[in-house]
Amino acid sequence: MKKILSFLVLNFCVFAFCQNLNLKNPISKDFELPQKMKTNDIAIIYETNGGWSAYDYVNYYFISSNGILDSYSEEKPKAYLKNEKLKRTVKKIKLTQDRKEKIIQLIKSKQLSDLLKYNQEDFKIKVNENIPPPCYISDVNGYKLTFIQNNKQNTYDYYAPKYMYEKCPHKTINKAVLKKFIDVLDLF
Repeated sequence: MKKILSFLVLNFCVFAFCQNLNLKNPISKDFELPQKMKTNDIAIIYETNGGWSAYDYVNYYFISSNGILDSYSEEKPKAYLKNEKLKRTVKKIKLTQDRKEKIIQLIKSKQLSDLLKYNQEDFKIKVNENIPPPCYISDVNGYKLTFIQNNKQNTYDYYAPKYMYEKCPHKTINKAVLKKFIDVLDLF
């Protein structure tokens, strides 16, 4: 009975949020999604890249307009590696009830609606002087989030976002927008 009630509550939440994310950019031709999307479906692509691993790791979350939430996990070799033994793998994964609720909360969150007002270009403040690049740190992860709905997308990509926010005083970093990105990452 408890499982049925949880299922009904989750589906009600999914139906209740059937919303338009108001994404700005046409969908990139580079996407090879593990599942087809229909009108009003939402896809969230969470990618972790960088560091010492030979692979980048991608989690796909698909929320259909009729309340079904599917998820896939992908390992893909870094593009610059030429090792033929490294293969791309995609697996469908079963989400826990807690994880499903977190994804639904993410879609409905104020943090996400705040972030979606911005583009990737907004992470950088334009200055009229010739200054060196921002702080350098190596062997940490970068994060990339892509939201897709109705053939539109918003993508955000940042290397070492917490480090850059907390420890890099470079004046070209738009800390306000970077903080919004970090806040959404924290919801995962």
